[in-house]
Amino acid sequence: HTLTEADPPIKELLLLKHDNFEITPFRKSLADTISLCSAGSGSGVDNEAVDRAANNKRESHPITSIIQELQYIANESKLWISGGGVHTKVPPLEIDHDDADTMLDERKIYNTHVIIDDTGKIQAYYHKIHLFDVSIPNKVNLSESKTTSPGTELIVCNSPIGKLGLSICYDMRFGEMYVDLVQKMGAEVLLMPSAFTVPTGKAHWHALLRARAIEHQCYALAAAQVGQHNEKRQSYGHSIVYDPWGELLADAGGYDGTGTSGNIFITQEESPIGEEESSPVRVPSIVLADIDIDKLESVRERMPIQQHRGNSHFS
Repeated sequence: HTLTEADPPIKELLLLKHDNFEITPFRKSLADTISLCSAGSGSGVDNEAVDRAANNKRESHPITSIIQELQYIANESKLWISGGGVHTKVPPLEIDHDDADTMLDERKIYNTHVIIDDTGKIQAYYHKIHLFDVSIPNKVNLSESKTTSPGTELIVCNSPIGKLGLSICYDMRFGEMYVDLVQKMGAEVLLMPSAFTVPTGKAHWHALLRARAIEHQCYALAAAQVGQHNEKRQSYGHSIVYDPWGELLADAGGYDGTGTSGNIFITQEESPIGEEESSPVRVPSIVLADIDIDKLESVRERMPIQQHRGNSHFS
């Protein structure tokens, strides 16, 4: 099922035109929603229209590629998109037919994080390196390696908000990976789209992300799936943004209720001044945060951790 539902190999998608998309009601509604929120007009979102379009999308316009859907939304909304993880098929040329496990490898996919620019063009992609194989008796039994091949390459790409360091979910537990992304490759914004389980999310989600932001003096952005996938699996949620000093800038909330921070847009009818106010946000939500590279550089100048790490020697 995982292989059947997976996107085409990412290298095939790179060869397709990225600026000539078919318009469907679902694509249009979602792109309009994101555009309104980006422009600061969250109160104008027509959630019912989005829901109607979503309910009809599979019957009228089956989705054959999640990445192509994201490319359309990026092009239509004129925004960059970090999308992940998306299951993408392993290209035939990357399959080792001399390997004893060839048949198994041919049925595996990559867990892929893709960066799409504001024209819909794929600017970078990363295949998840650390696979989530965890068994907690009577609670959770997940084995990502049964269906997924690990990536082998770290990726950083330029963007309008700084240099993006790409990772996915379970990767965030491996601090040495981010040392290379930041120290050797110059990452300034760490992107970690995730789907944490509820037990691990409650215990470690906020702590891990804040630690990655503080120790590497980067912005840490982690979009997070939330809700019940099926009777056995539930995701923790809490899409979040931390700044390079470890300050929480936005939390979209999760399975356990509202977010602790986030901007909502107040209409004139709801507030006499009709201005943006900081408030807890409902689940699910779209939350916004500003990325200030000047602040990042100031933090790094006042406490040159990266320089000190490079100068340290021990055995």
